[in-house]
Amino acid sequence: MARIYQVPSHTRLWLALAVLLCSLPQLVKGPPWQAGLLLLVILIRWLVEQQRMTLPGRMVRSLLLIGAVVLTFYSFGRLYGPEAGVALLVSLFALKYLEVVQQRDAYVVIVLGYFVCATALLFSQAPGMFLYVVLCMTVLTTCLVGINHSDTRASGLLHGRRALVITLQAIPLMVVLFLLVPRVAPLWNMQVGGDKARTGMSDSMSPGQISELSESAELAFRVDFQGDMPPRAQRYWRGLTLSHYDGRTWQQAVPQGQPESEYLYQRGSEKPDWYKRLEGRRSPDQQYYRYQVIAEPTQRRWLFSLDVPFPLYGDVSLAKDMRLVANQPVSERFAYRVDSVPAVSAAINLTSQERQLMLSLPEGAGRKARGLAHQWRLESDSASDIAQRALDYFRDQPFHYTLRPPRLTVDPVDDFLFRTRRGFCEHYASSFTFLMRAAGVPARVVVGYQGGERNELGSHLLVRQYDAHAWSEIWLGGHGWTRVDPTGAVAPDRIELGLREALENSEDGRDLLDDLGLRRFSDGGLFAKVSQLMDYVDFRWQTWVLGYDSAFQSEFLEDLLGAVSPVRIAIALIVAVTLLMGLYALFLLWHGGNERLTLMEREYWRLHQRVSERGRPLEAGLTPMQLCQAISEQWPQAAIAADNWAKYYQKLHYDPVSLPNKQQKRHLRSLRNRLYKLLD
Repeated sequence: MARIYQVPSHTRLWLALAVLLCSLPQLVKGPPWQAGLLLLVILIRWLVEQQRMTLPGRMVRSLLLIGAVVLTFYSFGRLYGPEAGVALLVSLFALKYLEVVQQRDAYVVIVLGYFVCATALLFSQAPGMFLYVVLCMTVLTTCLVGINHSDTRASGLLHGRRALVITLQAIPLMVVLFLLVPRVAPLWNMQVGGDKARTGMSDSMSPGQISELSESAELAFRVDFQGDMPPRAQRYWRGLTLSHYDGRTWQQAVPQGQPESEYLYQRGSEKPDWYKRLEGRRSPDQQYYRYQVIAEPTQRRWLFSLDVPFPLYGDVSLAKDMRLVANQPVSERFAYRVDSVPAVSAAINLTSQERQLMLSLPEGAGRKARGLAHQWRLESDSASDIAQRALDYFRDQPFHYTLRPPRLTVDPVDDFLFRTRRGFCEHYASSFTFLMRAAGVPARVVVGYQGGERNELGSHLLVRQYDAHAWSEIWLGGHGWTRVDPTGAVAPDRIELGLREALENSEDGRDLLDDLGLRRFSDGGLFAKVSQLMDYVDFRWQTWVLGYDSAFQSEFLEDLLGAVSPVRIAIALIVAVTLLMGLYALFLLWHGGNERLTLMEREYWRLHQRVSERGRPLEAGLTPMQLCQAISEQWPQAAIAADNWAKYYQKLHYDPVSLPNKQQKRHLRSLRNRLYKLLD
């Protein structure tokens, strides 16, 4: 027995469009066979609706199902997890669309579509993706309106308008629920994108590594200051401290045998002695910077901040070397708020084990550099004098700042200091730290970012990968760890103005700006303005929507309600929802009382009103033929014209095939005007 297709014809195109739109985000990033599967399903549906073939039987559908499962496992190596799970869900969604026959099947596809389109937000929470999901939900709502419309001549555009109205009506309620419903921690944490490659800065530094990173204009993080912003020359965003040197590469290290609890403090745990000293040195009259950082995903744990950071909120910890560490790898955009107080850095002590680590050098490395450092030590009175001699050496000798330095040989330090003398920030920081250790001054390398560009539309900074930088820190008695940037002695424009301006002033920099595509970010042209606008929208979306966590909500509700309590939140939620429902009810009452008539209804009531004005009043419930009979009784001379109008009206109004076109409407209007003349 043939199956009857119960989905109205005016909704079938909307349903196909909904399936395509909901699946599109997965098709863009998923394996190619998924796009082929969806195209095959849509082609079969089109051939079925054109009556060129019948729907595939259960055997064919079962084979397609097994094939989708096998291909998903082949593509991802598993059937669980966010990526594989969403891919399998989208494939099953397409196959379910192939089974749609009855109205109940269409309901299942539409409800499943709401879940499918929402899965796109697992991988991207950008404002553009959110608007795309809203578009998909509107199309799905259009399908829901259409399959409940029994009129076979209904317009698909009318369904779209109704769905758009429903969506717009839901937005205020959505905002109220978003703002007032308490934010609670999830019952589980699903790591999305854990298989992605790590990006950004690594946990080691060797010659050429940071210069390669600086050839990228990708965003590293954004910073929003609450109050004063430090000048560019003081924006040193520390990320890692590198203490161990093997002759070519600097790496992170801690004294052997030191437990993590002694050098890493996590909020809520017992405070180590060094953190207590930091808090004790802090006072209200000291200058500090309060800011929020939104870091891009890197799949790594280290974060970036100014000196000396005190985390206010966020799942972060503070290490003794004044760097922030995320408690979990940063697999998505990550927000944290910090107070930085530079003046308290002297409170951190240096143990004998740490001093030994900060003076260690590999045997046989940098023989010429060791001799030069030994000479400075004999001629200097203090560690600060030794550091100044090193800076004068970089400043007086023919050193050059370049993003493309020559290759170094077996001994990078001696080769750079005495032969090539051309390098990027990592060359200067590495050689300076080596010289300080050789002269008996505890020193370490710090890598992070320096500078940042301000978005002119807002108050936040954009720190990109080309702002990557390396500098040194030396231990001075009474001052603690003190920052020294040897790059500033060679290329002061790099620190004061930024990388682009420094390259502009270097001999090979202008060509590099064009090669790397960095000039477009500061040329002030249309691209730069559009880029700033898009960044501003994205940043506000991150801070106001994605960053609306429990802490942010508590601050907002305190400003709105005063003291925050479950009772006050419940009352505010009930009042807001009741007010919205009342406004909706008033709108529906007003709209229902002023219901717009269709064109055919207006045609009928115009003639009905003219007859009532010229003759005796007529009842309101007359059919077109009864209205024709009433006209014939009062005006016998108009009987033929009234009969022509009534028959043509019924033909247009009750035709199940098509709506009246312009020519037919014009002819009906001319019949009515001819009838008017006979009523005078």
